[in-house]
Amino acid sequence: MKLTNVRQIMTNQTLVFIELNNGHVQKVSKEIISHALNNFENTEVNGLVIADNKSVQLAQEELKTLGLKRLYVLEDNLFDRHNTCIFADVAAKFIQENTPDILLMGATCDGRDLAPRIASKLNAGLTADCTDLKLDENGKLLATRPTYGGKMMATIISKTVPNFATVRQGAFKLKYINTNYETEIISINPELSGMCSLIEILYSEDKPPQEDWTCAEIIVAGGLGLKNKENFDLIYKFSSLLGAKPAASRAAVEQGWAPQSIQVGQTGSSVSPKLYIAFGISGAMQHLVGISNADKVIAINTDKNAPIMKSADSALVGDAAGVLNTLISDIENRSN
Repeated sequence: MKLTNVRQIMTNQTLVFIELNNGHVQKVSKEIISHALNNFENTEVNGLVIADNKSVQLAQEELKTLGLKRLYVLEDNLFDRHNTCIFADVAAKFIQENTPDILLMGATCDGRDLAPRIASKLNAGLTADCTDLKLDENGKLLATRPTYGGKMMATIISKTVPNFATVRQGAFKLKYINTNYETEIISINPELSGMCSLIEILYSEDKPPQEDWTCAEIIVAGGLGLKNKENFDLIYKFSSLLGAKPAASRAAVEQGWAPQSIQVGQTGSSVSPKLYIAFGISGAMQHLVGISNADKVIAINTDKNAPIMKSADSALVGDAAGVLNTLISDIENRSN
């Protein structure tokens, strides 16, 4: 008689916490859902939204196209602004009642604030800032993240349920989602009596939404091999001529040549451009993790044995600043 692993044919429940921003679904939430739908076998992928009525209405059509089996909407006008204490209480109560096997959330500012509080309330482990997610043969989550300052990658299996992880934006590419079936939307008015926030918001100001440079089709990045800030500033000029976005390695940021907001890597941002051009970047693991989803990588470095030169699609051995100057001059001459 052939024995069948019953656990393998059972359907896991994966719940993705979906963040809304100005009535739109955050890109990282879409990336997580897309990855789960395309890579998790025997898994039902559902979503959870905690938001006010207006935000839900604005995002309703977009939410229907995510390919989810079910979408749970915890709706109350009290949720018009992110409130960590109340959101954590509401989310934890819902999760305890619905018992998903896997819980996933974006490693955004709000996600990094909220996830450990939810984990604490659930008495669950949390693997933060993941760059890859897989399931083992038993449906357990294998969560991979950089460790030891980005020098190694660790794959972690949680001993608690739900298996809980947060994922960095840009870690996964958006892939095709079958939206031929209709998502079941379940609206819930959560019980808020007895819940109180330990945080009092005295003042808030809405900032205009900023363009997400990590989604650019072309990114031009500079590193320590540019030798000084004057040379690094050529990155801004060259990227402008290309219609690209500028970026920097951690070493360049630490030198004060660029702001941390455009840093690529484990301690910066993950990017997924069609083309990534690296000038004077050696390519430590923590940086390579951040560009793993780039379609094409071109590297310019004096060291032919630098890690990025071995992993790049095209590599040029040469002085990064000199190559930059030559390219800028050529483009400007062609324009005249």
